[in-house]
Amino acid sequence: MDALFTSVEETTETMQADVKGQIPKWLKGSLLRVGPGKFEVGDQSYNHLFDGLCLIHRFNIEGSNVTYQNRFLRSDSYVLAQQQNRIVVTEFGTNSYPDPCKNIFSRFFSYFWDTSVSTDNCNVNLMQVQDEVYAMTESPVMRRVDPDTLETHEETVDCSKYVALNQMTAHPHTDRDGTIYNMAARYGKDGERNNPIRKAYMVGSVPQESKMKPNYFHSFGLTENYVVFVEQPMYINVWKMMLSKFTSGKGVSAAIEFDKNTPKETGKVLPTVYLSDAFFTFHHINTYEENGQLVVDICCDDKGDGMTALYLENLRGAVGTLADSIVEAKRYVLPLQTVEASSSDQDNLVTMVGTEASAVLREDGTVFCTPEKLCPGTVELPRINYDRYNGRKYQFFYGVSGQLDMLLKCDIETKSSKSWTETGCYPSEPVFVPAPGATAEDEGVVLSLVVKSSSGEDRSVFLLVLDGETFGEVARAEVPSPAQACMTFHGIFLPNV
Repeated sequence: MDALFTSVEETTETMQADVKGQIPKWLKGSLLRVGPGKFEVGDQSYNHLFDGLCLIHRFNIEGSNVTYQNRFLRSDSYVLAQQQNRIVVTEFGTNSYPDPCKNIFSRFFSYFWDTSVSTDNCNVNLMQVQDEVYAMTESPVMRRVDPDTLETHEETVDCSKYVALNQMTAHPHTDRDGTIYNMAARYGKDGERNNPIRKAYMVGSVPQESKMKPNYFHSFGLTENYVVFVEQPMYINVWKMMLSKFTSGKGVSAAIEFDKNTPKETGKVLPTVYLSDAFFTFHHINTYEENGQLVVDICCDDKGDGMTALYLENLRGAVGTLADSIVEAKRYVLPLQTVEASSSDQDNLVTMVGTEASAVLREDGTVFCTPEKLCPGTVELPRINYDRYNGRKYQFFYGVSGQLDMLLKCDIETKSSKSWTETGCYPSEPVFVPAPGATAEDEGVVLSLVVKSSSGEDRSVFLLVLDGETFGEVARAEVPSPAQACMTFHGIFLPNV
């Protein structure tokens, strides 16, 4: 597994892949993926998996003809690091350090008056806006990328210049009318903002309980009528973040704490307060409405140690680090109808058929929700047939096992799963591509970039193509040496039109 977290060199020239099996003739387009690709600069190293300098991957598919290339995002984080041969921009889990050439007084003051902007090391996800593609991370900064050459556009898009925010998810949702929604956090007061990017504006807001301990979140849910936000007990301790330069050197991540004791058009917040046992989540699977109830499917970590498990010192050569972090797919059902105060505290307000999830009214007027498990085993990086089923009732989702060595297809109606695995292979997040004219939800293929590590530092990369229904392998496109890859987080498929 160490091969997933070791730096690689970029392969800017397109390389012809060796196709084995039969790729469907209708599959034409590009699978684009992002993730960390460089974990050291000079004699300095990044601390967290989220920190590695962004490497963009592209498999271009024209039936049986498949090519591969990758390129580092020419972000300020990357360019300045290469120029100065050191970590210049503070990342999620790694603080930058003052220029060693400066005198001690300049270095001291730079700790307090750091003029660097939010990181543009956009290694988490990709977003398509019309014919443009943007790389994203959890800061308000995005970088535009050419989807054909993977070259980085000169323009840096800083959303905080248009909407007052400090943090933004890298998992925006696109509604069926083309509107793009995202969740963001603001830690201070509103400021002056200029012309919105692509006419962006704030729909609504939810106040946080503590300004000094804002909530950490990574994704959210979207239905026809609602935006669903989970206020989880994972907080950013602002005091710790301010002191982290002097103590841990691990940036924002060192200030994150897990504490178990603690209508989309108008932005109006529902009056009912829904509670549950504490959990942490990176990823929502899907959210939809059914008969006056809101179904929220998410990947839950009850222990809240998922963030800590992703420190590179834990991932490399660690024993049981990921195994100890149990992430399970769970369903919460929230009753949207008027809750009668006279309801018994033993009455289950969930009336949906076929679910074991429950919701009970408490004396204080809050509704306590208990989830059901959707499939066996651990699962992360979930994907669905997004264009047709996001915000709607669905049956299948695809994901990666907790040990990153297995792909899963989960059936939430039967609570069963199918899997693909191969010794020495580590697949990335599965991306579902529907077949032209498909009528069934799972009619299509599932694509995954797979890192293969035979022994030691030897590794290669290939594109895996699975049948969306049977989950059996139909083809793979193996990239010849010296092309290599490491773990990728998320990506998109751009069909050729």
